[in-house]
Amino acid sequence: MADHATDRRTAIAEVAPGIHRLSSYHEPWRSSINGYLLTGTEPTLISTGMRSHFDDTWNAIARVLDPSTLRWIVILHFEADECGALNEFLARAPHAETLASMRAAMASLADFAVRPVRGVGDGEAIAAGERTLRVIDAPYVHAWDGIMLVEERTQIAFTGDLFLQPGHLDAIIRDDRSSLSVQLYRTFYGTPPEVPLQRVLDRVEASAPTLLAPGHGSVLAGNLAPYYRAYRQSVSALAALRPLAEGTRPRRSVDDDASPRAPSLNRERD
Repeated sequence: MADHATDRRTAIAEVAPGIHRLSSYHEPWRSSINGYLLTGTEPTLISTGMRSHFDDTWNAIARVLDPSTLRWIVILHFEADECGALNEFLARAPHAETLASMRAAMASLADFAVRPVRGVGDGEAIAAGERTLRVIDAPYVHAWDGIMLVEERTQIAFTGDLFLQPGHLDAIIRDDRSSLSVQLYRTFYGTPPEVPLQRVLDRVEASAPTLLAPGHGSVLAGNLAPYYRAYRQSVSALAALRPLAEGTRPRRSVDDDASPRAPSLNRERD
């Protein structure tokens, strides 16, 4: 399914009934910045995109519904590409309420947002009209305050910065880009803690999603098993290398851990 561009930066495409991918290509990152619009009796926006893209994003949403009627704005973690345009949306969508992880709400958004932000917890069900969004706590998979969501009617998983890909491709792809996804993930974010990433992979796979909807790149459809496998293999490879890395560290003596000694005040006598 191809994107339908509203201008040179923003595109919108329906990737499932009533669920639209909003995409702005960001040249410095060589990838797209994605948000997701969920229509219904309580329209929901997952991720606002950058403040510099606000007008384009607003106009893209307006092709589907009146953006001022947004009821929920969900922030998956606190970064410019996730919530840079939050206050602009709040200023023009008077009934919109912001949701984020407890950590993001207390540590960042409570000061950043112009209206109160509600924190949501792991496993919580967000009732958004006829839709239910299930929260998966995802700290340190990318950001320390991250969450992911599963829309339970369509079984679409909104995975933030997990399963990302480079480039400016179609809204949905079915070919296997798992190796490239892992490579880009490690290039952008380095080495994540093994336990949080393994836990989130298990949770996402157990939800049996029909689509993986990341914050960067195309929505992933078809056989999703290669993505889970590639990320798990990456984690396993890092875990196997850790003992070798630790074994090469120089051994420290007791004196190495001692506090620096003050110079002696005694001088040798002639």
